[in-house]
Amino acid sequence: MAERSASDGAGPATKEELREQIAHTREELGRTVEELAAKTDVKARAREKAEAVRERAGERASRVSEGVRERPVPVLAAAAAVAVGVGLLITWRVRRH
Repeated sequence: MAERSASDGAGPATKEELREQIAHTREELGRTVEELAAKTDVKARAREKAEAVRERAGERASRVSEGVRERPVPVLAAAAAVAVGVGLLITWRVRRH
């Protein structure tokens, strides 16, 4: 019976080729197990998600503070309008009851 080589697509022929294929398969399996373990680590995933949310919130806050520094009058006017609206709403509700 003639040995077949791995290069002709018929499968590994030598012990060394089999060992290399086994080593490669073990490496792939190890990576797959690590990926699955990471996906099932709920605490770590929650920490990662919380960190991402904190980063996005920090970026947004930074943009808002830059906007206030660049255009303080419109921001202050909007805040004053909101405050007046809340005051009027409270007054209306108190008088209504």
